[in-house]
Amino acid sequence: MNPLNSVTKMLKNEQNIYLFYILIFSLATLHRLLLTDNAFNNFDIFRYSFFNLIQNNNLYTPYPDNYFDLFKYNPSFALLMAPFWIIPKILGVLIWNLLNALLPVYAINQLQIKTSSKAFFSLFILIEMLTSVQNAQSNGLMLGLMLLVFVFIEKNKIEKAALMMVLGLFIKIFAVGVAIMLVFKAAKKKFAIWGLTFGALIGFSPGLIIGFEPLKQQYMNWFQMLSSDKPHALNYSMMSFAERTLGIHWPQFYYLIAAFILLALPLVRYKYFSNFSWRLIYLAAILIWVVVFNHKSESPTFVIATAGVALWFIASKKNIYRWVLLFIVLIFTTLSSTDLFPQLVRENYMKPYAIKVLPCILLFFTAIYDLLFENHFDTKYLLDQQLSDIKEEDSLHEII
Repeated sequence: MNPLNSVTKMLKNEQNIYLFYILIFSLATLHRLLLTDNAFNNFDIFRYSFFNLIQNNNLYTPYPDNYFDLFKYNPSFALLMAPFWIIPKILGVLIWNLLNALLPVYAINQLQIKTSSKAFFSLFILIEMLTSVQNAQSNGLMLGLMLLVFVFIEKNKIEKAALMMVLGLFIKIFAVGVAIMLVFKAAKKKFAIWGLTFGALIGFSPGLIIGFEPLKQQYMNWFQMLSSDKPHALNYSMMSFAERTLGIHWPQFYYLIAAFILLALPLVRYKYFSNFSWRLIYLAAILIWVVVFNHKSESPTFVIATAGVALWFIASKKNIYRWVLLFIVLIFTTLSSTDLFPQLVRENYMKPYAIKVLPCILLFFTAIYDLLFENHFDTKYLLDQQLSDIKEEDSLHEII
């Protein structure tokens, strides 16, 4: 029996997907805690942020006795980390990692797509999610919040969509990208009102504890830190690939202008916005876009981009080019950071030349092409789980 088919068959039950993730990410967290010294430095940064907040310490200065690197998130994020400061670190990091791993699974399970498509999504992002979780980063949480913005827009629950966007925005600014899905909806004004309301409530909430003058100072410290913060030396973006591999040194401004134009171009086909497969591919393009054109994208950030790849594959028409491109992403983006690639290759070729981002660049342009030129009204391969006559096969080729 093919082991991959057995796994995908088992995961066709949504409850089993949750159980599978809980098992995998609990074991991964405990393994790192038990076998690694100073494990989960990022989690120490997060949990100590609450202590520094209530002590009126500058959130954005080094504290080498407690952790390495800097806290870089909004002061409200520090307030939300209160439970993780109170409970023991072992329990806290386990809950944090499971929250990051399970929220995207929960979000994808809210979409009206076949259960096997949800299983495919969960399997495809698994390795990148492990990379993020083993660093206790917030990328899984970001991905889940961005997916939930889309889910609630689809369900016309605009206030919930606004809340998810604001929560994401207080972690990383690119959460706002999914709001472009509202461009042809009448609820834009309602979304803006709810977004501003939630933004004010969450943004000023630390002031209720530390006072509003100290909170103002924390925001000033945050803006100062962001203005001087440099990207990681080994980031993976369109810009770093162009500079390190192609020798092209353009101002970042050029890339950002081109990025916004490319993302906006599909909106000229506004008649397709009523089609769910088109909207799902557009969401996929946004998820890839926020990573590919982010000059601070590190390896753990790519769980967001690979989620976009999975959604693109779920919603697109299948042909040999798309299968090949999917496997290129799997090999050179997802697996290139693992021990399946010899260390010599990783250190001398994959990292210095930012090869990890190249498949996602290719896929982003493919998604834009699909949005601009494919006929999405003749789709017969998608998506409605409510159709009782859909029969799902065991083979991975029948997942979509």
